[in-house]
Amino acid sequence: MSAHRPYVPPSFPPAELTLTSLEGVRAAGVRAGIKASGNPDVGLLAFDEPVAIAGVFTQNKLAAAPVTLCRAHLEKTGGRARAIVVNSGNANACTGERGDADARAMCERVATALGCPVEEVLVCSTGVIGVLLPMDKVLAGIDRAIADLSSDLEAGRAFLAAIQTTDAFPKEACGRDAGGAFAGVCKGAGMIHPDMATMLAFVGTDLAVSVDELRAAMPKIAASSFNAVHVDTHPSTNDTFLLFATGKKAAEGDFRPAATRVSRRLAWLIARDGEGATKVTTIEVRGASSEAAARAVADRVASSALVRAALFGNDPNWGRLVSQVGNAKEVGSVAGLRCTIQGITVFEDGQPAPFDRGAVSHAMAAEDVHVLLELKEGGGRATLMTSDLTYRYVEVNAEYTT
Repeated sequence: MSAHRPYVPPSFPPAELTLTSLEGVRAAGVRAGIKASGNPDVGLLAFDEPVAIAGVFTQNKLAAAPVTLCRAHLEKTGGRARAIVVNSGNANACTGERGDADARAMCERVATALGCPVEEVLVCSTGVIGVLLPMDKVLAGIDRAIADLSSDLEAGRAFLAAIQTTDAFPKEACGRDAGGAFAGVCKGAGMIHPDMATMLAFVGTDLAVSVDELRAAMPKIAASSFNAVHVDTHPSTNDTFLLFATGKKAAEGDFRPAATRVSRRLAWLIARDGEGATKVTTIEVRGASSEAAARAVADRVASSALVRAALFGNDPNWGRLVSQVGNAKEVGSVAGLRCTIQGITVFEDGQPAPFDRGAVSHAMAAEDVHVLLELKEGGGRATLMTSDLTYRYVEVNAEYTT
């Protein structure tokens, strides 16, 4: 693996539905000049009437001003929103009192235009940390976004384009279930680690789902999607996942399975991007002493640079996998540990299992790779998605601010 393979971004067909496919949702995405590239950088989602909405946010103690304000607004409204305004290219994080004031000003600009209380506007930012927002450009961009609001399919895609930073491709997903439609978009490619992953995600449905139901569902939905994706062991300051329901249709069943599927697909796309990733590897742990222990083991394996480099090289180096299990303090005994790659057992009961190395390497060249690690300590199980560690990842992050 001495040759430096050129990076070719993956391509996925557009989703059938996007956020503006949901009745009562309008969107826009514009170029405000925040990004030096000139790419779209201000997005706006607007709802015809207040919608039920719930959020999960970063646990970083340096949470950005938009995150702090979102939490406060959701608390004040009891989980109702008329709009979500987003800027990319600047995180508005670690920016002190000026950053707080700028986040409020973004909400105030939208609230004035829509004629709603400022608390019904949520705000998100993503990009470089520690740089003040160019508010003249941001506010002018918001004005243009308000003027461009539309329910057209492409308006939803314009919003998606405006929230991206280092993303190599747009990330969207959709589904239909329980008598309604579901759609979601997200951005994220680097600084990704569970709790939360560094991303902005917006998932919605046109079903009538209460705030209490959304709030109750969010922890499990996030746990299996945006809190189960790893790229580089670095949670950030702006991570936000918002789930909303417009209430236009009566629910004919449980909304949670479809919301979970859409969210998990978006999380998979984040791992697939991984700032140069060539594949997504699902690390599944079974038989741990508890669910928390299983998750800790999966996280240790998924976050190993050695493991992720081997994945990039399609190298069935199972020693890197099982040694990380042995390193986990949550594991009491590795007796009976089994490691399976792409359905092929490579290690079992303390010793190598016979396998065709070439065949396993060939199987690892797929876009989806599955690694199963089985302990014999209990019923705990967990799953994490991780990307491989590539030349492109180093290039992108070595040059991010310069």
